[in-house]
Amino acid sequence: MFFSCRSLTAVIILLALTLLPGCGRKTVLVPPQKLVPVTISDLRYFLDESGVSLKWTYPAKMENGDELHAIESFEVLRAGFPEEEYCQGCPVQFAEPVSIDGGPLPATGESRTATYIEADLQEGYRYLYKVRSRAGWWYPSSDSNIISFTWRTPPEIPRGLRLEAWDRTLALSWEPVKENIAGAPLGQVPMYQVYRKSGEAQFIALGEPVQGLKFIDTGLNNDMLYYYRVRTLATFADTLQTGGASQEISGVPLDLAPPAQPRHLVAIETPVGIKLAWQAVSGDDLAGYRIYRREEKSAEPELIAEVGSDQNQYVDQTMNAGGKWFYSVTSFDKAQPPNESLPGTESVIDLQ
Repeated sequence: MFFSCRSLTAVIILLALTLLPGCGRKTVLVPPQKLVPVTISDLRYFLDESGVSLKWTYPAKMENGDELHAIESFEVLRAGFPEEEYCQGCPVQFAEPVSIDGGPLPATGESRTATYIEADLQEGYRYLYKVRSRAGWWYPSSDSNIISFTWRTPPEIPRGLRLEAWDRTLALSWEPVKENIAGAPLGQVPMYQVYRKSGEAQFIALGEPVQGLKFIDTGLNNDMLYYYRVRTLATFADTLQTGGASQEISGVPLDLAPPAQPRHLVAIETPVGIKLAWQAVSGDDLAGYRIYRREEKSAEPELIAEVGSDQNQYVDQTMNAGGKWFYSVTSFDKAQPPNESLPGTESVIDLQ
């Protein structure tokens, strides 16, 4: 039997520890397999036009329950063979592991994610991956969950993106994708995944993939700039192959919603004119009020004044004729052009 230098060193240290005379209180011996990180169970993957990205969470504890402060390294194991040779449930021979550096876990107790990217993938091959972690030179953890996919030439990116702005809504559309990046027909109707970001944030996927050529994004802020990208997804066997991201397109939703109607308008004759008062409208977007007046024989009112949002009274000093006069008030917002509410109930004053 042959031993590597590392294995021989481990044996010598074990023997030395065993032969040392005990002193003080004796502790319970911990089996070596308990002095390793817990098994990684959330290995996952993402495919795009470049290859595959693997992600998983750093183990935070050892098998014996002790907390871990750092992971020394990870081992990534891969198996690959033509799809027609794949036998689900059959034993798989993985290649020698690739070692990548680990690092410390956040002192705040938050989780940390590891990433491994591989681009050397062959058309029509089935790939399986699993990972292990090491907290030191001792033993690696047990194998993680296994992920499996078939690599196919990715579909082309969506082109011809367009945005249509509505109130608190942006409607995104694009041209259909019919080929892969090599120019060959897809042979299927693909799906599309829409991504959005605002400000300095990262792009995030919006809901589930769609099969049509339009996506309506609702519940947005009318004063905010939004950015979008779209990826094509094609299904091969049990694998959803994702293509590259489209060019960015951005837009701002239109503010088309007027403020609430002013209510409880009252008109009173005073020595200085007709005094109008109404219940103030609430809302950060309120810009002010418009006052309208019409005489009894006229169907359309005339705009006679505008006041700011901090005023809910007005004195009409231009009235110089008798008869019945009808007053109404609307509210308008800060949009350009402004959105104006419908008028509230008219208030009538009879000047005999």
